Parts: sequence; C-alpha cells; structure tokens
Amino acid sequence: MTIAEQLAAEAKGLSFGDLPPEVVHQVKRLVLDTVGVGFGGYWSEPSQIIQSLIKEVNGPAESTVFISGLKTSCLYATLANGVMVRYHDYMDRGCLTKQARSDDTGHHSESIPPILAVGERQHTSGKEVTTTIASAYELLNKIVDSVGGQMGVIDRRGWAPETRTPAIMALIAGRLLGLSEEQMANGLAIATCFTLQLGILHAGEEELSMARNLRFPYGSHSGILGALLAQKGFKGPLNVFEGHHGFAEVVAGGEMDLEKLRQPRKDWLILNTWVKRFAANGRIQGHIEATLKLVKEHDIRPDDVAEVRIKSTSRVYRQMANPETRRYPKNKYTADHSSYYTTAVAIIDRAVGPDQYSDEKLQDPRVRELADKVFVERDPKLDEFSSPGIVEITTKKGQKYHCELLQPKGHPMNPMTDADIEEKFRSMAGKFMDEKQMRQVIDTVYNLEKLDDIGELVKLLVVPEKILQKS
Repeated sequence: MTIAEQLAAEAKGLSFGDLPPEVVHQVKRLVLDTVGVGFGGYWSEPSQIIQSLIKEVNGPAESTVFISGLKTSCLYATLANGVMVRYHDYMDRGCLTKQARSDDTGHHSESIPPILAVGERQHTSGKEVTTTIASAYELLNKIVDSVGGQMGVIDRRGWAPETRTPAIMALIAGRLLGLSEEQMANGLAIATCFTLQLGILHAGEEELSMARNLRFPYGSHSGILGALLAQKGFKGPLNVFEGHHGFAEVVAGGEMDLEKLRQPRKDWLILNTWVKRFAANGRIQGHIEATLKLVKEHDIRPDDVAEVRIKSTSRVYRQMANPETRRYPKNKYTADHSSYYTTAVAIIDRAVGPDQYSDEKLQDPRVRELADKVFVERDPKLDEFSSPGIVEITTKKGQKYHCELLQPKGHPMNPMTDADIEEKFRSMAGKFMDEKQMRQVIDTVYNLEKLDDIGELVKLLVVPEKILQKS
C-alpha cells in the first residue's frame, strides 16, 4: 500500500465505538471552544469580505455560515467559517505529548468548520461528526510527528505548517462523503499536489497580513475539492508522499519519517490539546499570564513601569520578538504575534482578548510607550517547553517583581476546565445570543452523539437579523 492508501484506510476504519469516553468529551469541549472563537471573528474584515464574495458567486444552499445563516456550498462555508475561527488566534493547539514540551503541532480545531460544513451537506449524525473530528486530530498530529514536531523541517524549508492540511482534510471530507478507501486516497493525492503554502504567511521577519486567516481554510477547501473530484472518478498519484518529486522529497527535503505515517495510532493525541486562555499566539501564552499575574497581584499601573524583561524560547525570540516587525505592529494580525504589544496591553488593560486588538488600541500612544520598555531575551534552556513565561517587571521606584510559569493555564498539564471553556464561549457568543440560546448551544454540544443530523447544531449557531444588526 502507498502512504495515501494507508492513511485512507486509517481514516475510514475508525468507528464511534473505538473512542474512549474521555476522547468523546474532549471533542465536545473543542467544538464548543471553536464555535465560540468563530463567533468572536464574525465581524472581522476577512469574514465580511468572504461573505460578500459568497453573495456574488453563490453556490448550492447546502451549508450554513455561522451567525448570519447565509446558505452556500460546503466549500465556501469552509472558507467563511474558517476565517472566523482563525481571526483572533484564539483557537486550540495540538501537542504530541501531555507534557507539551516543545512539540506543539498546530491548530487542529480549524478542522471543525469544514467538518461541520460537509457534515451539514451530508446530514451526518452527531456520532459520525464526533468520530470524524477525533480522526482529524489524530491524522494531523501524525503528519506533524513524521517531520519532527512543530512541522520541523517543513518550517525550516520555508513552508507554512498548513501545507499538511489538504492531504488530511481530503481524507476527512472523503469519509463524510461516504467515499471508498480508494477514492479517499485519490482525493488526498489530488489535493496534496496542488496546495502548498509559503512560510511568508507566518515569518517573524515579515509584517503579517489578512491572508494568514486563510491558511487552514484554504487548505481545507482544497482537500474537500479533491475529495469531490475523486468521488466523480478523478484520480491522482497515489505515491504522492513517497514518490519521485513527491511531498517527502520536495517539501520535507527527504527528512520525512514515512514509517511513522504507516504505523497505527498508539495514543489519543487529541487529549493533549491545549485550549488557549488568551487571544494571542500560543507560544506567548506563558509570558502573557505571568505579566497579568504580576500586574494584578502587585497592583502595577502602566505609569509605574520602568522596564519589563522577558525570557523566551528561541522560536518566540525569532518570530514574536523581532524588533523590526513586532515592536510596533501595524495591524491586528501582527499584534497578536508580538511579545511587545501583548505585554503592553496586558499591563494597560489587564486582559488580552479580542477587545485588545481594536484600531484604537493599535494606535494608542500608551501601548507604544510601554512596548518601548519591553525587552525579550532568548534562553535556550526554555526551548524544551511549549509556552514558558518568565517575566520580571521593574518599577520606577526600583521594585522588582518576578514570575515564572512553565505550564500556564490551558497547558495539557494545567487544562482549562469545562466551566472555563463555557465562560470563554459566553464571552464571545454573548454579543449575539441571549442566555437561553447560548444554553441550547452548550447543551447540544454536550449531547453531540445524540444528534441524528449535525444540522440541528448548525441551526443554533444562527442569530436573527434584528439581533445581528444591533451587534
């Protein structure tokens, strides 16, 4: 069997009965978190642009755009709902181990919008959607593990991590579409050949752009399209991973461990997923929490601060602390990847959520003034951790306050509780829904496996036009 055929068999073979109760519950937690994060991005510029495009190009009314209820194709709903989820950088992070040292594997909750879109099209049951989400997490983690974690060599060679997305989402869409293993493998082959993403979308040396929000959604769109083509009989090179000038050779430079792709799943890596507490890049969650802890415990005011010193991992230093592109971010997309900006707003607002990235906040001279007082240094000892936070704040009176967090809230060893996730959901959905509707969504998600048609959940994610106008 080729790698594509092996992965197709794995994706097709998983059943709901194979899922331990803790995996089923984790899926529900991640669905609720992802839907809430999507609500937070509804009014964003990329979301509104894509919805405007959908109204022009239209498509079959088979899937629903969150909140507005706009009906379109599963392909376009994948793009629209996907950018909402990505916008605030508030979605989850995968990890290969529960210790989550430096092995984060990307934002696998971004697979949920396309799964809901195709699932709604197919009138898929809640059990099947639950199983498919669990499968997506495991397969996405498997790809990352094969290249050394964190997309290792893929990142070093200048590709974006979401280069893995089309392959796996073709399999996931194929499962929901009821394709055979052969068709699923061909869908993967088609999608993998045509959608490779450049690392400029997240490079620390560059100002980030709106296109960042399309990284996973665009890959998912390609994956679904590949599956739909395969359903009609279209075929691709099944040795797309291991073949001459295939993925392993061209994208991974020959450093892809193909044997890891052939091995059966050993653990449920979805249980290692990190749910974010703050709307910012996952690798700076620790020093954001450490900053907030110091500011609140010692009642430190912005005017009190003389200097803030942060110790970080090499990756944070390279990507989130480049002073040329990160000290004075020009837009929201760069701001939530800036150690300087997030530290400054944490001190000023004592919060780092969606509200901290308004145009007014980005232009606030107090933020720039504080950002000038933030200094980040690389500590190689921290590279074994996923999102450590070591912060020292010195006041103008000479007082020094120090905080070290190696497993901040949300870390698999210090997880968000169900109540935490519900509160996070309400903080974003509450701008569109009353308590009754939010409670309906929460209860429906917690009973996901009882739904005969996932469309029952999607209907609850739409709000009346009069409420939408007020929001």
